[in-house]
Amino acid sequence: MDDVELEDISDSLGSFAVEGPHAAPILREACGIVITDLPPLSIFDSVVGGVPCQIIVKSHFDSPGAEFLASRDSLVRLWPKLLAAVQADGGAPIGMQALNALRLEAGVPWFPADFNENVIPHEAALEESHISYSKGCYTGQEIVERVRSRGQVNRRRVRLQFSAPMPPEFGAHLFSAGKEVGLVTSAAFSPQARAAVGMGYLRREHIAPGSVVDFDGGTATVL
Repeated sequence: MDDVELEDISDSLGSFAVEGPHAAPILREACGIVITDLPPLSIFDSVVGGVPCQIIVKSHFDSPGAEFLASRDSLVRLWPKLLAAVQADGGAPIGMQALNALRLEAGVPWFPADFNENVIPHEAALEESHISYSKGCYTGQEIVERVRSRGQVNRRRVRLQFSAPMPPEFGAHLFSAGKEVGLVTSAAFSPQARAAVGMGYLRREHIAPGSVVDFDGGTATVL
């Protein structure tokens, strides 16, 4: 019932994150932030190296980390301080290719590639992490509750490992006995697995771990 105005400030803000196995001690020493004492998605205002910013305790790939949100001019001053702290501990900047591989290794889905408005949460395997069953009315609540209490979905998001090192493209079809049974939503080469890994949707008959399906270029095993 509040009278509010929405303003798009995307062009004036930017962000970067410090994440990884050593992120917690690096952030504690460089910024005085103890992220291990804070619940995930905590947001608070801070001043780091004289730069005002917001800090969000979160990770893009299920590792300790925090994201820094500030004006674009301020980020230019904040980046060198944290970069030096990361490099002193043996870390380095990464780009989207490495970030994509890391989040697929960790099984973290991205919107809108791995789930979007055309997928219900139970199909996307998000019913435990992205839904509150005690919240009041919201768009789509009826079908969410109906699936939880009465039924099951015909397809499900799964993690996949591919036999070929070259990742299949977005939307690549998956087959079993010559019949189409799903598709790939994202994939990347994983240095950790020494193979291409990814995510996709499969019919429920094929979602058990260890199930093997075909794609144009090899096979995919459900993880």
